[in-house]
Amino acid sequence: MDLILSREELITVGIILIVLFFLYIILREFRLMKTDARKMEVELDRDKLRLMQQDMVSRKGYPFTRISTEQLNYLKELEDENFNLETDIFAREKMVEERLKRLENYVKLGKLEQLLEKIKKEEKKIG
Repeated sequence: MDLILSREELITVGIILIVLFFLYIILREFRLMKTDARKMEVELDRDKLRLMQQDMVSRKGYPFTRISTEQLNYLKELEDENFNLETDIFAREKMVEERLKRLENYVKLGKLEQLLEKIKKEEKKIG
């Protein structure tokens, strides 16, 4: 079976192919436009994030707030004082813990010595 197309059929097939080609190009352009718009949104978000990071770095500590230098210095003094107090509290807690351990060890040692004396007395009674 030979496939022979007439001139009119060839023209019709050619027109259909050209229409499909243009349809493909148009759809492709719409897709690219949407993707490009999304890429631009993502790039804009990245720029915003970069600016926010620069703002945080430039303010050194308290981003997105309007604190005067006096207030900032006062906050730093409070933080330093709190740190010193926490250090003192930790040191004293450690001293109390160690003294309690020492006291417990003295009590255990005394009990063990009493127990040894009782054992010696019992051994003397038996032996």
